[in-house]
Amino acid sequence: MEYEIENSGLMARAETGFIRLAAVVYAAAALAMVSISVGLITVSLIRVYDAFRHHNNAESALLEAVSSLVISVAILDVAKYVMEEEVLHSRELRNPSEAREAVTKFMVIIALVVAIEGIVLVFELGNSKPELLLYPIFLLAMSVIIVVGLGVFQRLSLQAEERLADAKGDPETR
Repeated sequence: MEYEIENSGLMARAETGFIRLAAVVYAAAALAMVSISVGLITVSLIRVYDAFRHHNNAESALLEAVSSLVISVAILDVAKYVMEEEVLHSRELRNPSEAREAVTKFMVIIALVVAIEGIVLVFELGNSKPELLLYPIFLLAMSVIIVVGLGVFQRLSLQAEERLADAKGDPETR
């Protein structure tokens, strides 16, 4: 009996230690993402400044900067999400609505990045290399597919939540 009590205390300390270690790793990953994002923003601004200073292809530099800035904002958003959910809250998703919200946030970020990258490429390639427009068109189509898929996911997960609430007899969600 005494061994079981001692063993359960050891397991609780090990679990707490692992949770703290995971939070430190997540925090380091989030900080690395923030650093990369700031680096992308800095490089983009330097390239735009150089393009205007030397009067070299400023339009192209601006389009590349938009693309880099959108990606860097998406990286910042993911870093913020990781920091909020895995470090500050340090909890697992406990119910279906939390899981749905987390997936929705992440997929909206992805859809926006893909769509904006497609739009930037359409403008970039439209005048110079129209034969390459198929790639950005596929990106734009993919962003639409992501949004439609997200809508289907939302609908199905809401239906599942309603069935779960009905099965539990939860009057709040009816």
